[in-house]
Amino acid sequence: MKRMLMDLQRHWLSDHQQSREKLLVEMTEKLHQEFLSDQQKIRTELLTQFKEELDTTRSDLEQKYRDSLKTEVNKISDKFRREISANKKKQWCWQCEQEAIYHCCWNTAYCSVDCQQSHWPTHRRFCRRKKNTNQV
Repeated sequence: MKRMLMDLQRHWLSDHQQSREKLLVEMTEKLHQEFLSDQQKIRTELLTQFKEELDTTRSDLEQKYRDSLKTEVNKISDKFRREISANKKKQWCWQCEQEAIYHCCWNTAYCSVDCQQSHWPTHRRFCRRKKNTNQV
């Protein structure tokens, strides 16, 4: 009987050992699957968060760029208007297009006597200055 008990005990121990090992393998696999699942979930959440932050940053940078561009365009437009206004107040040499300091008639001016004299043969026919003062 003692032998039977010993055999029974060995059999139970063997069954227990096999069941335990099987259970441990199943638990290990289950934990591994949970780990992989959690890892994938975390990766997905981080990727989503990163994309949201990237979109927000991109939007902020684009808005800053648009604002900066608008400011720069306004500065350049103002500078252009001022320069155009200043240039419209000046008269330009009919001959060489430098700033004029000698005026002949209502729409003709020259930067120097040389330019006036070289252009005079052409301009003489159209000059609006009174005929009694033909010289500048």
